[in-house]
Amino acid sequence: MEVSTLKKMIDDLCLHEDVHVGKTSLIIDGNALYYFLYYTSDPKLDQCCGGDYPGFKHKVCNFFKTLQDCEVNPYVILDGGSHTEKHEKNVSRLKYKLKKAKTIAETEPDGTLPEGYNVLPPLVKDVFIEILREKGIEFKVCLGEADPEVVSEANQKQCAVLSIDKDFYIFDVHKGFLNLHNFEWKKEEDGKIPAKIYTRSKFCQHFKLDPALMSVFASIAGNDYSRLEDNGAFAKESSSPGEYSIKRLDGMLGFLSKVNLDGLDDSQKRERALSEALNHVGKKENQTFKQAIKKYVKPEKTSSKLPPWVCEKVERGELTSFTTSVVDQKTILLTPLVEDFSQRSSYKAAYRIRQYFYGLLTGGEMCTEYDRDGEEIKDYRVPSILPSSDEQKQLKLQRLHKAPEGLRRRVFEQALQVQTSDLENIPDQLKLPVCVTVFWFKKLQHYSKPETVNCLHALLLWFVCEPDGPEDEFEKKMKALKDEGVSIWQPRVAHAFSQWQCCMRQSLHLNQLLCSPLSEPQCVRLYCGPLLHRLADEDTIKQLQKTLRGEKKELSKNLKTILNPTTAED
Repeated sequence: MEVSTLKKMIDDLCLHEDVHVGKTSLIIDGNALYYFLYYTSDPKLDQCCGGDYPGFKHKVCNFFKTLQDCEVNPYVILDGGSHTEKHEKNVSRLKYKLKKAKTIAETEPDGTLPEGYNVLPPLVKDVFIEILREKGIEFKVCLGEADPEVVSEANQKQCAVLSIDKDFYIFDVHKGFLNLHNFEWKKEEDGKIPAKIYTRSKFCQHFKLDPALMSVFASIAGNDYSRLEDNGAFAKESSSPGEYSIKRLDGMLGFLSKVNLDGLDDSQKRERALSEALNHVGKKENQTFKQAIKKYVKPEKTSSKLPPWVCEKVERGELTSFTTSVVDQKTILLTPLVEDFSQRSSYKAAYRIRQYFYGLLTGGEMCTEYDRDGEEIKDYRVPSILPSSDEQKQLKLQRLHKAPEGLRRRVFEQALQVQTSDLENIPDQLKLPVCVTVFWFKKLQHYSKPETVNCLHALLLWFVCEPDGPEDEFEKKMKALKDEGVSIWQPRVAHAFSQWQCCMRQSLHLNQLLCSPLSEPQCVRLYCGPLLHRLADEDTIKQLQKTLRGEKKELSKNLKTILNPTTAED
C-alpha cells in the first residue's frame, strides 16, 4: 500500500476537510518532516555533492517560524531503531536507495531525475536535531519507531498529527491526520495555515467499514510487515474507475465492509475479517498478518537492552539512535550515498571508527553491516575493537559515562589515531572536525590523487569561513562561489568528500557515546557540498588563500601545520 496510492484515493474521493491551522498544538513526525523539507525545497537543496546543511537549516527555521507566527505549538517525535520484523523490508529498501544514489551520481547537476529519486545527505538528522535544540522546540527521539508515541501523544493532547506516513491513515488519531503534502505552510495568511485534515471516521463512513477492521485492511493491502498477494482478485470486484492499484484497495474495502460481524467484539471482528479475506483468495492464515494487525491495535513502545543513561541520551537527541540497532540487533544498515561507484563504498573510510563504536556498545561482539559492494548490497561481519586500556572496567557500557574524561579522550584518540594535544591553537568547535580530517587524509594518502589534496584545502578554507561574521573579501568570494552552484560533478571529488562525511558522522557519534571528551561541533557548519565542490580546485584555492587576513590567516596557518598538506601553499 504505497502512500501515494492511498493518498490519491483519499484525495480523489475528497475524504478530508479543508482547515486553517492556528492556535493549536501539533504532534509532528520528525523523520517525515526533515525528509519532506529537504526533498521539497525550492530551490532544490543539493543531493549530488553531499548536501547543503546551511541551506537546510534556513528551510527548517522558516518552517518553525511560520508555526510560531500561527501560534502552533509543535512537539516533534523522531524514530529511533527499526523493528527486527522489518529487517527484510529495510534491506530491500537499502537496495532501492542504492539504485537511486547511483542514478543521481550519473545525472548532471542540472539534469532531470525520475520522480521520487532522492537521497538524504548523511548528517541531515543530526543537523535537524541540533536546530530543534537551538530553537527550543520540544522534541523526543524514540528508542524504536515513533508511530506508537506519536499516536499516544496526539490523543493525549487532543491534537492532530503532521506527517506523510501512510500508517496515520490507519491509526485511530482522534483529532485527525494532516498530510505534509497538503499542509501549505508557505501560504500562511492571517495567522492560519491552509491544510487538509483526514479522519479515520470519515474514511470508514464512506466505505461503510467497521473502524475495527482498518488494521486488517492495512495488513492485507500491504505495509512494512505484510501484504496479501491476491492476483488481482480484489481489483476485479471493484467498481472504482481508478487505476489498478486503487481498484485493488477499493475492492478490499468493499469486501471487508460486507463481512458479517454481528455479535462480535473488536478482536473477533478482526479475526473473522482476516480469515475471510485470506480464504477469499485461497491463502492460509499465518502469524505475519496477525502481527501486522497488532502493530495498529496495540502499538507498543520499544524497549531496549541499553543502560538507562544511554536511553536518556538517545531520547534527548544527545546520542545517535543507531546505538539501539547495534546493542539490540548487532546490525547496522549503511544507507547508500551519492559517490563514485567505480570506487569502494565511502563507508570503508570510517571502518575503524565504527569498530570502536561497536566495541564500546557490545563489549567486543561481532556485528553485521549492510553496505554496498559495487552495485549490490551485501552483509559483512565486522569484528568490533575493544579499546586497549588497563582500565577496561571503566569502559564498560554500564558505567562508561562515569569514566574519567582523560580516559574517554584517549579512546577517541585511539580510534582516530590522533593526538588532541596537537590542537592547542585550534578553536574548540573545530577540534573534532580537524581530528576527523587528519584521520581521513591519512587514509586517503595511501592512494592519493590531486583531487584529494584539493579537497583537503577546500575543507580548511571552509573551517576558516564565518558565514555569519563580518563580510570581508574572503567571505564575499566564498558566498559568490556558493551562489554560482556546481555545473560539473566530479566523481573523485564527490567520493573524497563522501568519505570525509562518513568519518565525520561516525566520529561525531563516537564522541557522543564517550560523553563528548571533545567539544561538540555545530553540525550545520560541518559541510556545504555545493561550496566545497567549487572550492576543490587548485587555482580557486590559491586565489582565496591570498584574501585571508588577520585571525583567519593565522587559523589557516595553524590548520596547515597540523595537517601538513603538500600542495597549494601560500
